[in-house]
Amino acid sequence: MRRFPRLLLALLLPVSSFSAEGDWGYAHINFIKFSLTEKWSVLSRSQVTWRDDFNDFYFWFIDAGLAYSITPAWRAELAYRQAAWNIQDEWLDENRPMANLDWFGRVKGVKLNNRARLEYRHYDWAREDDWRFRNRTRADFPWEAAGLYPYLEEEFFVGYNRGQLEMNWLTGGVQFKASGRLKLRAGYRWIAIQVNDRWENRNQLVTTLVLLF
Repeated sequence: MRRFPRLLLALLLPVSSFSAEGDWGYAHINFIKFSLTEKWSVLSRSQVTWRDDFNDFYFWFIDAGLAYSITPAWRAELAYRQAAWNIQDEWLDENRPMANLDWFGRVKGVKLNNRARLEYRHYDWAREDDWRFRNRTRADFPWEAAGLYPYLEEEFFVGYNRGQLEMNWLTGGVQFKASGRLKLRAGYRWIAIQVNDRWENRNQLVTTLVLLF
């Protein structure tokens, strides 16, 4: 319990350190898992995103995947994502088949998850198709205050066409476990992204709804 305030402060430090340097935005994510059997499940994710100080609704996606639990610690998934970008007031589509491999573990009460993702990005406009590798690590901490538990995520993105690191996300916040089937998360995400061969900082508030069936 005594660790919670110090840890929460550490998660929120990026706000004060980087928020003045970049644009502010907001993203809401839904994650839904339907268990078919002990091993098989259907996963779905969706997201809506605003930028330009919350004024520009510029991106959304929805996906669905079939997942198989190889062992309690490992899960493989094949999925398809439909995404759209608002570019100059025109919505342009991106088609994104992908494969995910998740690892789940626990160290001294801290729940750990690492997800490796390979995705093919096909654009329905004049942009070259690309492969991208993503890796996300999340830690869910057991310390509780007022029903809230802290979490921390880091995810990096490497694109094949550029052949280098394109983006990194660092997210910290708290989650509320409403029940064994429902979780709510709220946090801050510091985004470091390469734009025209230079790095820019962006700030994003993030909320997540997790539903398990």
